[in-house]
Amino acid sequence: MAGKLVLALVAVLSAVVLNHVAKIISAAGMLKHVYNHVPGTCRFVPGVEQGSEDIELTSSGLAFISSGLLPPGFIFDPVYLTFEQRILAFDFKKPTEGAKTVNIVPESVKEDFMPHGLSVYEDVSGEVRLFVVNHGKGHNDSVEIFRFDADSNSLHHIKSIKHPLLYSLNDIVATGPDSFYATNDKYTTGLYSRMAETWLLLPWSNVVYYSGGEATIVADGLLYANGVNLSPEGKLVYVANPTAGGVTVYHRQNDNNLRFSHDIAAHAGVDNVFVDPTTGDLWVGAHPQGIHFSRHMGNASHPCGSQVLRIENPAGENPRITEMYSDDGRAGLWGSSVGCYHNKQLLIGTVNHRLMHCTVDVPL
Repeated sequence: MAGKLVLALVAVLSAVVLNHVAKIISAAGMLKHVYNHVPGTCRFVPGVEQGSEDIELTSSGLAFISSGLLPPGFIFDPVYLTFEQRILAFDFKKPTEGAKTVNIVPESVKEDFMPHGLSVYEDVSGEVRLFVVNHGKGHNDSVEIFRFDADSNSLHHIKSIKHPLLYSLNDIVATGPDSFYATNDKYTTGLYSRMAETWLLLPWSNVVYYSGGEATIVADGLLYANGVNLSPEGKLVYVANPTAGGVTVYHRQNDNNLRFSHDIAAHAGVDNVFVDPTTGDLWVGAHPQGIHFSRHMGNASHPCGSQVLRIENPAGENPRITEMYSDDGRAGLWGSSVGCYHNKQLLIGTVNHRLMHCTVDVPL
């Protein structure tokens, strides 16, 4: 009797372990093959070699880009230590002019500045504010809010927001002049505890709403809350969950809490979510093979794939997903994190590599 019980326990434990291993293999894209195709004519934007992790668009067609993000932890290629942390601007109306560095005022802000996720907020007066997730020294995360002056190409610092619930920030989406949703991609903050959280597939990540000095967790139970964005009318919140391989959709309540609606399975390591303000379509930068992207984070010369997905009808029961760009790494774009679409053009950013501009010649 005891022997049969032991065998039953071994069988159950083996099934649990095998199921967990299968989930890791799936999340890492170890068995996935990547095909190469582009939506039109693609070229690299000169002068951007140190990342273009997130891209946010203004109503005028000006895109802000975060650059210079360092990999987490201390085990990575020393070349990353040469990175310069910047905010860039790219004008879709003048794509041949490339990306330009935006001045930050005062310059002292740059002394403790590592931009990650971005969000643009424009009010009725035409003022443009840029919200920036900032990884300060000693993992001291904050949200920096700037006012953009187009005449001088400058971001003027307004305020810095810190809160105990804003501790492992990844991305942000503004809902007002000083209110926003933000994602914490991990629950723990230590290097090894974060690694354990990743490999054990612990659903401890969350989404926080901040307004008026107060912060509240409005959604949790996520494996890895990455990019976040709002639908054009502001009633839906989209959260990229790369470890789960999809986008989670929430209904935004009147009190700004979030109610789960549905998941969109993308079968890719989705990163940042761009929302087309006209159609409501999602354009999602993704990592087709997470295992190769992880190696690239540790070794800047290790190639990895890139992918941009377009999700039509994301609020409905039957979203349609189209792969708009795919590269197994041989085209030279490594680690795509965002796809920003505007006026038949696609700007593809990477975590810590190059920036690509494509015309979109295929029918949409």
